[in-house]
Amino acid sequence: MFIEPSRRKPAAHARQSGLSLVEIMVGVLIGMIGIIVIFQMLATSEERKRTASAGSDVQVTGVIALTTLERDIREAGYGFSSAAFDAGITPVMGCTVNAFDSGRPVNAFTYRLTPIQIIQGVGTASDTLIVLRGSGSTFPAAYVFTESTDTSKKTRGRAGISPRDVLLVARTTPTTDCLTVEITDVSDADALTIRHNQGSYNYTVYLPDGSTSTEARIARHNNATPPITFSSGYLFNLGNSPRRNIWTVQNGRLQVTNDLLYQDSNGDGANDPVEVADNVVSLQAEYGLNLNTVGANNGRVDTWRTADPGTLGTEPVSLWANVLAVRVGILVRSGQFERQPDPLQPNEPNNHVTTVVPSWAGGQFAITNLDGTSSATKPADPANHWKNYRYRVYETVIPLRNMLWGSQIRP
Repeated sequence: MFIEPSRRKPAAHARQSGLSLVEIMVGVLIGMIGIIVIFQMLATSEERKRTASAGSDVQVTGVIALTTLERDIREAGYGFSSAAFDAGITPVMGCTVNAFDSGRPVNAFTYRLTPIQIIQGVGTASDTLIVLRGSGSTFPAAYVFTESTDTSKKTRGRAGISPRDVLLVARTTPTTDCLTVEITDVSDADALTIRHNQGSYNYTVYLPDGSTSTEARIARHNNATPPITFSSGYLFNLGNSPRRNIWTVQNGRLQVTNDLLYQDSNGDGANDPVEVADNVVSLQAEYGLNLNTVGANNGRVDTWRTADPGTLGTEPVSLWANVLAVRVGILVRSGQFERQPDPLQPNEPNNHVTTVVPSWAGGQFAITNLDGTSSATKPADPANHWKNYRYRVYETVIPLRNMLWGSQIRP
């Protein structure tokens, strides 16, 4: 006889195996919290990395800016520093130089004969530094010339002067005047006469293998109608590529132009600048001046000031010869916007990475917000607030070694 086996009911624990909806939701919540924490850590880590990277970039920028500027200033006065020897012998330092360049929109122009000149910025603008230096292969004293025409000079010795050299011509009587000319010929049989004609001329190029070649050139620095007539005076050899470097800060970039070699490759009507460093906020400078009588320079800086020599009281223009050093300060800014820790309290001082305008030895820098508004205002866009960025100051004192040496060289 067949007996049907009894059907057993499943155990209770078997019916309850698996995850309930509540358990799944709790797991998802825990996972989301973990993801949020991870992303927050990644965001914080990335922000700190960008801050460190931006700080490193600022450090490199500041070093490049200061090193390049310092190297240029150290060469200031080369080729004409012996004009600072003695006000009773060569009182031409500080004279107005009448220059000519056929490559400029306005061919004739003037500048002051100084190793360096500081043009003070207006308001919050940066200062402008002008560095004048020659490029000759020798360091001569001034040449003396005893006869002169509009196209030639007769010297007491023309050794070291070659075609293409730009010479500074100076006189002390009846008035102190200066002029630049480009040498075109030194082949006169008397071995004393040098010529600075207009138009084209040939010059010799010495090649590395010892051979030579002849090149043609147009004298771009000789004025067909020079504004000054000379009978005698002094010559200072500036070499074949003198520079009058004008250092400025434009749109957050430190840049330099050579005022003695005008080039306008983009057709904007301005001399082409060379960008040296970016993220530069301000450039400031002061003269280191010896106040002793000109010609009795003891080689010590007595005062630091922003006013040009010869502009205070009864100071003579020849006091330019007593500028012995320059003190410069460069303020650079990080490109990384630093968020405020507590956006609900934007006016709290501790919520900014920079709270005080940086200073240097010459005083406090003048600074603005990134949108150009005053630093005392709060721009609508927090990313433009100057306090949300990190800054670094680079400063140094640069002696004008050529002025110190030149003051001891008699023509």
